Amino acid sequence: MKTLLGIASTVLLTAGLSLQASAEQSAEEKADITASIAPSTAEEIKAPPIEPATFELAIAALVRDELGEAGDGEDRKAVIHQSIRAFYAGSSAEPIWVNESGPVQKARDAAKEIGRAGTYGLDPQAYALPEFDSVDTSRKQLAKFEVAMTRAVLAYAHHAKAGRIHPSKVRHSLNDPLSLQDPRGFLEALRSGKDAGEHLRDLHPKHPQYIALTKKLAELRGGSDKTPNIQIPEGPALRSGVKHEHVALLRKRLKVDEGSANTFDDTVKSAVIEFQKKKGLKADGVVGNNTRRILNGESNEKQIVRILINMERWRWLPDNMGGDANIFVWANIPEFRVRIVKGGKVAFTERVIVGKTNKQTPVFSDTMEWIEFHPTWYVPNSIKVDDIKPSLRRTTSRVMKRYHLRLDCGVHGRDWKKIDWNKVDIRGCSVSQPPGERSVLGDFKFKFPNKHDVYMHDTPQKGLFKTATRTYSHGCVRIQDPRRMAEVLLAHDKGMTSTRIGQILKGPKRLHKEDLTKHIPVHMTYFTAMFNDEGIYQTLSDYYGHDRRLAQVLTGKGHLLPAVAIASKRKRTPRRTRTAQESPWTNSFSAN
Repeated sequence: MKTLLGIASTVLLTAGLSLQASAEQSAEEKADITASIAPSTAEEIKAPPIEPATFELAIAALVRDELGEAGDGEDRKAVIHQSIRAFYAGSSAEPIWVNESGPVQKARDAAKEIGRAGTYGLDPQAYALPEFDSVDTSRKQLAKFEVAMTRAVLAYAHHAKAGRIHPSKVRHSLNDPLSLQDPRGFLEALRSGKDAGEHLRDLHPKHPQYIALTKKLAELRGGSDKTPNIQIPEGPALRSGVKHEHVALLRKRLKVDEGSANTFDDTVKSAVIEFQKKKGLKADGVVGNNTRRILNGESNEKQIVRILINMERWRWLPDNMGGDANIFVWANIPEFRVRIVKGGKVAFTERVIVGKTNKQTPVFSDTMEWIEFHPTWYVPNSIKVDDIKPSLRRTTSRVMKRYHLRLDCGVHGRDWKKIDWNKVDIRGCSVSQPPGERSVLGDFKFKFPNKHDVYMHDTPQKGLFKTATRTYSHGCVRIQDPRRMAEVLLAHDKGMTSTRIGQILKGPKRLHKEDLTKHIPVHMTYFTAMFNDEGIYQTLSDYYGHDRRLAQVLTGKGHLLPAVAIASKRKRTPRRTRTAQESPWTNSFSAN
């Protein structure tokens, strides 16, 4: 019995030792196996493989977190913020500027183009580009980079497309310039396109004048900042026959050696005319204030400031100034000139008269809807209040009869003599002048309804077009040859011939209205640095003071530009000597 028990115990003990050895062996094998696979497993846990979509969605989510909630509002900043959030939302959201390794080439291309902002009259320092060389490739930091890059690109895009300054800040009445119509769509195009730099360059104005100004800007920035050594002081106008000490300086400036030093002879006049032609000035051989200023020259810094503000103004205009009509009317106020541009070429150009400095022609865009022959003049409130009412207070007033005016004051009647002008506001009355020989609107009125109540029209005062500075109107634009302008517009729009226009003019002096089948864009602009029709660069006087205001807001250097130019004043014809053939309208009482 003991023997059996001993055998059994020995067997159990042997089995237990065997099991223990086996267990110990299994543990060692497991340890060996674990040791053999641990490094690989640890690496997978530390940096698991990332599918592209997973990375992209993660960055998009972090971008939205970085942006914060999209607030309500319709201002530009709110719209941009909402557009960025919408772009980085959804199951297909992808970053534009980064991948797992950091910034992509597209980001570098965009940053390079933004760095060239100065070429286009913008300020490279205005765009907060992120750092490229020391980017942390953690997802959070890549998301921050993505946000910063997108914001910089959209800020640049807005400035390139619509300008840095809103026109309303400098007393311009332009319609709102067109910024990016679809910021989200613009970002989509950047993401799907290959050349980000090209996308950004394409935002700048396409007008030949703007392109020419960019070249002039580069020329000035590469030149010396010196003015001519010989300066001609302010003084009287220098013209043929004048003897003045300034003529001797003029001779030295133009390198004219022949003749008496202080005498303005034909040789000097020829040299002045040649200089005026080269500078795009009126080639009359007279050294007035404008020619004297150009002779004395300006530092590059002043010229650059002037070019920058004029490049800014081009951003306020649409890329396609002719719209669907493929033709547009362009009146440039400081130039005293109107053009019709058809198919990219000037089809008509003529002198104009614009508003006085205290009755300025507004700067804006609209569309011409009709042209009137033998128009009726509806007197604007400014003339009613400033010119007509003071006269009507006198019982001996002849203003109504002299100018064939008609009055309708509603319940107060139509007889001006029976109205108590101390109690009746003339602004509530209709005052008009029917068509006729004395019509201040002449034979034509070009109508583009607008809030400013200005338009273009004919005038019987043709003599005013001979003056160099033509700031005589109450805001409207008077055309020297309105018939030719009407012929070009009506031939384009409806094939109307010059013969038909002549028949209408010879007919009864009553209103004839021609509606345009397709409205024609009209742009009233204020460019003081431009290239004339011969391609010569010229600068124009700032009669309304717009240049200084814009330069100060845009560059902080408004003081560098000349003060407001003094407009010429037309001498009135004394009433006692005025003949029946002369226009009765004085400088203070005239059509718009």
